[in-house]
Amino acid sequence: MELKKVWMSPDTKKKSKYGYRAVGGILGIVLLMVLLLCGGTLLSLSLGINKKAFSLLLLIAVSALGIGLAVRLGRRSIRDATLFFLTENDRLWVMDARGLSNHGNGFLGFAVGTMETQAFLRRQGRQPFIPNRADEILKVLNIKENRSHYAVRCQVRHPDTHVTRFTYLLIKGNPDEDMLLRELERRKTWENALEPDGNWNLLYILLGGLALAACVTMCVLSHPAVAVMSGELYFPCMGASLAAFCVFLYFIIRQRRGE
Repeated sequence: MELKKVWMSPDTKKKSKYGYRAVGGILGIVLLMVLLLCGGTLLSLSLGINKKAFSLLLLIAVSALGIGLAVRLGRRSIRDATLFFLTENDRLWVMDARGLSNHGNGFLGFAVGTMETQAFLRRQGRQPFIPNRADEILKVLNIKENRSHYAVRCQVRHPDTHVTRFTYLLIKGNPDEDMLLRELERRKTWENALEPDGNWNLLYILLGGLALAACVTMCVLSHPAVAVMSGELYFPCMGASLAAFCVFLYFIIRQRRGE
């Protein structure tokens, strides 16, 4: 099929540094968090600060920083790895190259996979082509605009002819972004104008947020630095807080993606 238009990030179009950025970014975030934790601990010892209270605040602050940096890194990876292809016969294809290679669940396997993805993206930058593993967009069900990206809910046909629904993230700032959005809008059907089913995500977000707040409160009250509740509850409450946070985050992501 002859290509009419290809959408890719400027980094991919020039000479992709996807693998270097992904591996280096993860190592950099981990190293920064370790240095901050060690530096903060040494500072508290030298200044005679209450170690229990300070360690709790330090852990929360460093964890929040690490999560924020990881989100930014992940958003950049999505931008560089997502490609859209428009053919002369008006068929639209999409591929998220992040899943192109799989060499196990360890960091070494991840690093090898990202470098293979980088090599693939560099080939696309030199001479674009529709990969065998690309999905064809048959119908666009919903386009939800967020601050940094568009969440595009599509009905797609996989290379094995299996038809399913999938959400792709279109990160803002790519060249000819408006043209791609018009092509996606064209693939909406009259069915999208019907009243959608009830949105239960907001209710689940509220319930998850309340559960998270309750678990975190109990976790703080049972911490040795506070000792309002029994210290035996601290680790169970910490585990419950993690589970509640995962549920809370899951439904927030669904809501932001328009699913």
